Amino acid sequence: MGASQKLHQMDSDKWVMSGITLRAPLKPIFTKPLERTDAEEEFFSTTPTSVESRIPSRPVCPPAPKKRKPASSSRSTCQYRGVKEFFNPPDLESIFIRRVEGA
Repeated sequence: MGASQKLHQMDSDKWVMSGITLRAPLKPIFTKPLERTDAEEEFFSTTPTSVESRIPSRPVCPPAPKKRKPASSSRSTCQYRGVKEFFNPPDLESIFIRRVEGA
């Protein structure tokens, strides 16, 4: 049921080993370099150098924001002089149910 471990020749340029096709190495291709003429060089693309096609220079960044002035001295002092009172009704404890844990 498995693939054969032996080498089998299917064609003159293909080898099969374990179900994997291996091709024969390619032959090298020898070419002659082309001679360029002045007329052919004119058709190549060039980088535009006009002023309109240049990347614009960076604009100057705005200055950093300034610090805010501290609040006036009358606002900075506490109106209660450090003593704070909270509303504490006498029947507040009656709202909550006290449960005793059994140990």
